[in-house]
Amino acid sequence: MTKLILLTGTPGAGKSTILNGISKPSGRFKLLNMGNEMLDIMKEKFGITDRDRIRAIDDKSTILIRNEVMQKIIDEKQDAIIDTHASVKNGRRYRPGFSIAELEKIRISAIIYIDASSEEIFNRRKRDKTRVRENDTTAEIDEWRSVNISIISTFAVYLNIPIYIIYNKEGHSAEAINEVQAITQEFFGKD
Repeated sequence: MTKLILLTGTPGAGKSTILNGISKPSGRFKLLNMGNEMLDIMKEKFGITDRDRIRAIDDKSTILIRNEVMQKIIDEKQDAIIDTHASVKNGRRYRPGFSIAELEKIRISAIIYIDASSEEIFNRRKRDKTRVRENDTTAEIDEWRSVNISIISTFAVYLNIPIYIIYNKEGHSAEAINEVQAITQEFFGKD
């Protein structure tokens, strides 16, 4: 049976850094970036070429596009880590990155949550000139982190799957990468 792991975290926690650091899968599993997959579809349907504009799309369209990506995941029948967000924030509004029904449909095996302190996330986001992000305060980042933990906890309880929380402390990403690598080996086996 296909094994899928959801890897998530508040923007700026270091998901991309972690994923770029793990050993490449050599066919054992693939890395799937949900935002990139959705952007490919949105380019065609809406002419959107900036990933940071995805969060401005209406809920109905977002769900339809997300379901297209989900169907692709199901059809590929390959073990994968899905890099995505537990929630999408737009101003004071939070929208879950998935529904329980969607995660149930693709049979998620586990959730890895990459975390860092709100101060670290705030500073990383300020340094990252490649993305357009809201200018959240550390208090707002605290709130977002709490929303994300609440969402993934609900998913885990309902789906009866484990959550792994990996702390990506500033200057210690190698340790976080090693922890994620160990989890991938637990689920997908060693190369």
